[in-house]
Amino acid sequence: MESNVINLQDKIQKLIDQYTLATKKVEELEEKNRQLAEENSQLIAQIQTSGKATGEQEKKYKTLQEEYNTLENRYKELQKILAGLESVAEGAIKKIDGLFASSEKEI
Repeated sequence: MESNVINLQDKIQKLIDQYTLATKKVEELEEKNRQLAEENSQLIAQIQTSGKATGEQEKKYKTLQEEYNTLENRYKELQKILAGLESVAEGAIKKIDGLFASSEKEI
C-alpha cells in the first residue's frame, strides 16, 4: 500500500510540475501575444500615417501639375502675342523704310 501511495504522490507531483510548466508557458505566450499586438498597433499606425502622407503627396503633385499646365498655356499665349508683336514690328519697319526711301527720292 505504501508503494501505491508513493507512486500516487510521484504522479501527483509530476502533474503539479507539468501544470506549473504549462502555466509558465501560457504566461510567456500571453506576454509575447501582448508584445505582438502592440507591434501590430504601431505598424498599423505607421501604415495609416504613410497612407496620409502619400495622399498629401498626390494632392501636391496634382496641384503642381495643374500649375504647370496653366503656366504652359500662358507660355503658349505669350508666344502667340510675341509672334504678333514681331509681325507688327516688321510691318512698321517696312513702312519706316518706305518713308525713308520716299524722302530720299524727294531730296
